[in-house]
Amino acid sequence: MTARTLTTRLLGVSMLALMLALSGCYGRVRGGGETTVNVPTHYDIVLEAAKDGQFVLDGATLSPEDLAGHFRYLKDQKQLPKSVLLKDGPDSKIKNGHLENFASLQLSFHFTGYVEHKGKLQVLSAVQDKSEPASADSSDQ
Repeated sequence: MTARTLTTRLLGVSMLALMLALSGCYGRVRGGGETTVNVPTHYDIVLEAAKDGQFVLDGATLSPEDLAGHFRYLKDQKQLPKSVLLKDGPDSKIKNGHLENFASLQLSFHFTGYVEHKGKLQVLSAVQDKSEPASADSSDQ
């Protein structure tokens, strides 16, 4: 075995050992880690998921379009919420359609969105898709 081959193998083994040691010291790197969030004690609006992609707001069942209309009304009144909670309803769980509509509202009306699903509270961080043009609600007029 030549000195060059021996050096290359030792270097490879030492890099592998270093990588294993670092991943063992900081185990949350592989798991994605947990994020600490300042959870408000009070939400400006609490929405519940309803069947067929609808939402329940203060006991009233609203379609996504009606809910967007309510947010437009609040915008006209200069009473937009700062924090909105979406949680599972009594007869329906949060589905992808609920999340998509909620994220669209978040982008349009610039509130902090929280989602409580299966007992876990998470912050929804919606981002604008670069391939789609901005909606009329998101422009400041």
